[in-house]
Amino acid sequence: MAYSDTKTLDKPKREELIAKLKESQIGFKQNLANLHQKLETLDSKPELQSCLDNLKKDVESRASDLEAEVKRLREDLKSIRELLGFNLEKQNSGKS
Repeated sequence: MAYSDTKTLDKPKREELIAKLKESQIGFKQNLANLHQKLETLDSKPELQSCLDNLKKDVESRASDLEAEVKRLREDLKSIRELLGFNLEKQNSGKS
């Protein structure tokens, strides 16, 4: 009897989950349609594409500059560590 009771309790939950899934599916289809519409708008307006291309070049340039700066900072950090390590080794060897 307990088994049949759980079956009847599970049926409303299952139907509720199915309804939620269908609702989600409708939302996804709407999002997909909106994305397609936005892509068509971008493709149909060359000035937007040109603007996006310019932004992309700017972003790539900035990323390259940041990568170079990070490389320089890593080299500076390595030099500082070497200097501090060298000084600490001198101090430790003098105390022994």
